[in-house]
Amino acid sequence: MNSAVDRTGAAAGDPAGQADGTWSVSDLTAAVGETIQRAFPGEVWVRGEIIGYSVAASGHIYFNLIEPGSGNDRRGARMRVALFKGRQRLVNRDLAAAGGLTLDDGIEVRIRAEVEYYAGSGQVQLIMSGVDPHFTLGVLAADRERILAELAESGLLRRNAAVPLPLVPLRVGLVTASGSAAHADFVHELEASGYAFEVLLCDARVQGVTAEADLVAALRTLGQADVDVIAVVRGGGDRTDLLAFDLASVAKAIALCPLPVFCGIGHEIDTSVADQVAHTAAKTPTACAAALVAHVTAFDERLAQTRREVHRLARSRATAAAARLATARSTLGLLAERRLARPRSWLGEARLRLGHQTQRHCRAAAGKLVGARRSLQRSHTHVQRGMASLASQRPRLEGASARHLGTAKARLRSASALVSAVAPERTLARGFSITRAADGSIVREMPAAGDTISTETQHAVFASVVRDDHATGDEPNRLADDPTTGRTTDG
Repeated sequence: MNSAVDRTGAAAGDPAGQADGTWSVSDLTAAVGETIQRAFPGEVWVRGEIIGYSVAASGHIYFNLIEPGSGNDRRGARMRVALFKGRQRLVNRDLAAAGGLTLDDGIEVRIRAEVEYYAGSGQVQLIMSGVDPHFTLGVLAADRERILAELAESGLLRRNAAVPLPLVPLRVGLVTASGSAAHADFVHELEASGYAFEVLLCDARVQGVTAEADLVAALRTLGQADVDVIAVVRGGGDRTDLLAFDLASVAKAIALCPLPVFCGIGHEIDTSVADQVAHTAAKTPTACAAALVAHVTAFDERLAQTRREVHRLARSRATAAAARLATARSTLGLLAERRLARPRSWLGEARLRLGHQTQRHCRAAAGKLVGARRSLQRSHTHVQRGMASLASQRPRLEGASARHLGTAKARLRSASALVSAVAPERTLARGFSITRAADGSIVREMPAAGDTISTETQHAVFASVVRDDHATGDEPNRLADDPTTGRTTDG
């Protein structure tokens, strides 16, 4: 700046007309601006990574360029870029001609711009006027190839492709933006199939600065969920809109997922790193859902074919078994006929012999029956004769019976009179008495002194005690037995 000249025409080294060499702010900013203009008289090409991309209400676009790979390191070099609304048409035309690139965070670009010092903010900034889309495409392609090489070297490139896919993957974990067109197209395709698909949605940003973290987190979450397969889908967009699916972190999350991952990224020309590392890749969300439907349909068709084959085999074997059974029945019938021929002959002969014997026995029994009937008739005749003889002898027998009965009655009256004459009551009535000992027995001998005796007369019974008369010297009483009544009397 030694050759700089201030606005008053003072020589270089003079402090803008101030004796003490002090610059005013406006003079200094003007001098800096003029210096930058002389140093960069025309547009320059600058390359770097976009961060802080934003669109102002006025329609102007602002972002910062930083050294690629430095992230948000505030100590690293960065340059403020402004793309005014009036210049966006030319830039967008170049991006579209290269295949649909867009400017966004994380993209490495090569832009054409004017270097300008903006005194209002005291910053040097780039006024963008153009872009080199082929540079960006080359960088993206180089990054993609590097990531794919690293995945192949580490054995992750085809790891998810080796995860077995269930025969009927009806439980689907879906990674996409909730409510997006991709979400709607995917679910509609599954519902239109008529199969009982169940979809577990894990909402994730698929574009922008948070897309990487969202996709990785969603894949890890669904990898532990109760689903059969995971589908990662996104609708169409520019190539730079799909940068998240070329990131190494997202590719590794897919490769290490314990479940098969289907990708349906909405682009038709190029394939992303996610497509190549996934189990199955489709061009669109609808095609991704159709791939799942096709897998279930193939199983359904195999099942139907197996069912038809089993039915055919069962019918064939049943027919063959029926034929074998008919043959066996015929053979068994012939064998049974041969085996039964001799027993039937024996049975016929035995039936004839039995018939003859039965006839003989019946004739013999009939003869015996006739004899028995004749014998019975003879017995009947004898009985009748006996009854007639008994009838003729009845008067004689009745007279003899009456005589014997009269004799028996006379004898009975005589015995009764004798018994009545010798009865104890008759004896007592004649004045006799009966003396009994204490045990009720009739006294027949002289009782001992002191014994108690009872005397029974016709009208009374009285007790007595036998005295000992030997002490008086008198002759003892004598007792006599009545041989008829057993009564004792004084001698």
